[in-house]
Amino acid sequence: MNPPSAAFTDSATWYNACQHAEPDAYSALFVYLSRVALQVVYDQPEAEAMAQDCAQTALIRIHQRLGECREPAAFRVWARQIASHVAIDTLRRRARLTFAAEDDLDVVLSGAALAQPLLEEQTAVAAHLQDLYAALQRAPISDRSRRVVIGRYLQELPDDVLAALESKRVGTAVLPNHIQVTRAKNIAKLRQWPPLLALLEVP
Repeated sequence: MNPPSAAFTDSATWYNACQHAEPDAYSALFVYLSRVALQVVYDQPEAEAMAQDCAQTALIRIHQRLGECREPAAFRVWARQIASHVAIDTLRRRARLTFAAEDDLDVVLSGAALAQPLLEEQTAVAAHLQDLYAALQRAPISDRSRRVVIGRYLQELPDDVLAALESKRVGTAVLPNHIQVTRAKNIAKLRQWPPLLALLEVP
């Protein structure tokens, strides 16, 4: 998903603009967050309005917690995660309110069933990602390998961004092809590591 403005296609630039409270940066961010939230709540009544409400809440949280984003190059991914979590929480609240408001059990069950499949899917994905994060933290690989694997497969960061982050961390040039080699070696190792195989249900 691309940002709505060509001026903010670079995450670090977008982060810096938000740090300086540039209106255009936050306007573009609201549009982007609305699209992210809509992917979660798309099958709900008045989904677009709900997505915009979620985006507004996420925008406030991002503004308040901007200092928690330690890697400006990952700002877009960080902001997307916040918007997704807000949208999931909104679905949870709606499901609870729907259940509490209905006196007729048959109506309650049929109404809850509309939102429950997507909610269960989203929460299951979130729980699975947390399990994967925890497993990779224990995996028998180096810290750089861990950052590369998590960055690529769980945070969806491209190799050039991962290379820039590693270069900044170690103070020497790390190229995208170095990232690719590191990932390939460690993926081969992780494929033989039973705790991760169990999570991925690999026979």
